[in-house]
Amino acid sequence: MSEIKKSEKHYLTGKEVREIAKANQKEMRRLEKAKKRKIPQSEYTTEMKDEKNILEVENLHSYFFTDQGVVKAVNGVTFNIPANSTVGVVGESGCGKSVTSMSIMRLLQGPSGQIVDGSIRFKVSDFKRDEKGRFIPVYEKDENGDVIFENVLDSKGAPKLDKEGNPIVKPKQLLDANGIGVFEQEETVFDIAKMPIKEMYRLRGRQMAMVFQEPMTSLNPVFTIGNQLDEVTLLHVPGATNEFAKKRSIEMLNLVGIAMPERVYASFPHELSGGMRQRVMIAMALAGEPRLIIADEPTTALDVTIQAQILDLFNDLKNKINSSILLITHDLGVIAEMADYVVVMYAGRIIEQGTASEIFHNPCHPYTQGLQKSKPTMKSSGEKLFNIPGNVPNPVNMPNNCYFKERCSKCEGKCSGEYPAMVQVSPTHFVACHLYDNKED
Repeated sequence: MSEIKKSEKHYLTGKEVREIAKANQKEMRRLEKAKKRKIPQSEYTTEMKDEKNILEVENLHSYFFTDQGVVKAVNGVTFNIPANSTVGVVGESGCGKSVTSMSIMRLLQGPSGQIVDGSIRFKVSDFKRDEKGRFIPVYEKDENGDVIFENVLDSKGAPKLDKEGNPIVKPKQLLDANGIGVFEQEETVFDIAKMPIKEMYRLRGRQMAMVFQEPMTSLNPVFTIGNQLDEVTLLHVPGATNEFAKKRSIEMLNLVGIAMPERVYASFPHELSGGMRQRVMIAMALAGEPRLIIADEPTTALDVTIQAQILDLFNDLKNKINSSILLITHDLGVIAEMADYVVVMYAGRIIEQGTASEIFHNPCHPYTQGLQKSKPTMKSSGEKLFNIPGNVPNPVNMPNNCYFKERCSKCEGKCSGEYPAMVQVSPTHFVACHLYDNKED
């Protein structure tokens, strides 16, 4: 993509707009074509750098191509989610939290929204497939380890015969407790950023699921709750019947603490309150027992008492189905309650990350310290809340120096230089600030 010369003026000429549009169209066509290509699985299969992680995001760049220029919503983000843990992402509105989660799910609205660079390594427990792409069944075996065979039946339930009059037999597939056929599985690591978009259907719902920010608009108003919940099971469980899907949906509604689940199952979204709809969204996310749950501000539309119930529910369910959670929120109290690790984002970059204890008891970056001061406490009833001065820089024309420089009370001369590198303060605590350039352990 050709570079448009930066200007100090606050407007674009018609010629500059046309140049930007032409360059953007070329880049968007290239990226859209890459999303739809047909490639062998080996091209997007990789390995985790640390086997303890379920997800590794490395140098992720997600941009939006507009007529005013390229909005670098996520600009070089790197973080990990360890297995069976909760990672909280905090920051002001517009800092790139939701775009990061949408990038992981590959739900960025194209053609303007695109993952331009980076890796998203995700460990999955996927079905094994044969040369024709079909799932490989697990067969029943006898005491000697030999496969058990059974008769092939016709439509009337009678055994089929071959030309010589002998019964036709086939290997007997192993069934689980619900009578659903069992298939072979294997652990694989996919680079989501390189996967063709159609292959993402294998992961969404079953391997990773998302609880969206607004429960009022996330459910389809013309289908019942049961229809929408059943779809998850029917899509992601091979051989699932309508009866099994209904049974599982009601189990999920029970799991999220909904009273009278059969009645809610038959209801339409408009018949439920906001808290009930949010619980339904959580039930839908959990129906496939995903390895990763992405919760994008799941308590924003709920009152305080319901918020507490939803947070307790997330903690319980994470342990019950052995999942990891990526929790996105503005609420530092929610992060303190839920998260094992915290990632602080500002203007599309991570400026600090560490354990929840480190971020709350030893915040290093001036921005993190400002966020901490801006939350009300029991002692601040008569005081004016702290406000971080200034505004986030223009995402179309980001500076080369520290993005927080113009708002920082601890700014030094070197802050006008290159963007600060990530400095390790402790084995698990990292900060991108020039104040710590010489304090690396």
